[in-house]
Formats: sequence, structure tokens, C-alpha cells
Amino acid sequence: MIDSTFPLRESELFSKLTGDQLTGIAVICSDTVVVEGTLLFSQGRRANRMYIVTDGLIALQMATRVPHATQSRRTNVAICGRGEVVGWSAMVDPFRYALSAMAWEQCRLIAIDAHLLRKALSANPGAGFHVMQSLSEIMSRRIQQVTMALVSERETTAARRRTMSDP
Repeated sequence: MIDSTFPLRESELFSKLTGDQLTGIAVICSDTVVVEGTLLFSQGRRANRMYIVTDGLIALQMATRVPHATQSRRTNVAICGRGEVVGWSAMVDPFRYALSAMAWEQCRLIAIDAHLLRKALSANPGAGFHVMQSLSEIMSRRIQQVTMALVSERETTAARRRTMSDP
């Protein structure tokens, strides 16, 4: 359990909830600190936790394969800071992380057990509606970020090929 609901109220996911609703969520949250380079979760793995960034930066990364490379590499598609949510995939079936998340620097986070959060929101449909509405906005923004990162990556690859083929 976290000591205060203030970080939840400041988050993009829970900002529309009442004090009582936030208190109900705070009991399933815990504070955690991670050092730079810590991998919070990996793309494609089972998603069971979400995190609210309270201090520091988290890089959201997508595994991409470069043509003729033997291994995939990670492309940063977004950097998340204070109040932002990482790991939203833990709230949506099939409960697999869509991206990987790595600490860009030392971070303080609120870890949330997604199963318990889904259960709490089912028991309180008003809170559930507000959280899922916020989650939809977050997902839409992240899809745009991933799309832009992949377009940029493809343009860079195409430019390299053109440069290599020029006499």
C-alpha cells in the first residue's frame, strides 16, 4: 500500500477519480525504485503489472529487426515521465506487453497489480469507466508514437540504402 493518493491523483490514468476511489486503489499499489537500465518488462511477455512514473524517465521500446541483422534491436518509441503509465497492456486482453520498458535513469514508480486493479474497477463501474476512458486516450497516443518511430526507422534505413548504392 502506498502512503498517499497524491501520485495517483496526478497520474494520467487516475486523475478523474474521487478521493474515495483513489483510496481504494492505493491499497493495491506499492512504491518501488529502480536503477538506470532496469528492464521492467519485455515485449510479448505476460502482463501482470502496470506502473505510474512518479520520478525519473522510462523508455518504451519496440524490438525491430534490421534487414540482414542476426538479432533484433530495440527502438525507443516513447519516453515516459512523471504521472505517465507504463504497462497498460496488463489491463487489456490478451494481457501481453506490447512494448518493453527500461529505466532511462533511476526512477521511483508505483507498481500496480493489474489483476487486483481490474477486480476493483469491476466492483466500481463509475471508477472503471473513468479509468478505461483514460486508458483509451493513453493507448491512442502510444499507437501514434509507435507509428511515428517505425516510420522514422524505415526512412533512416531507406536513406542508408540509397547512400550505400550511390557511386
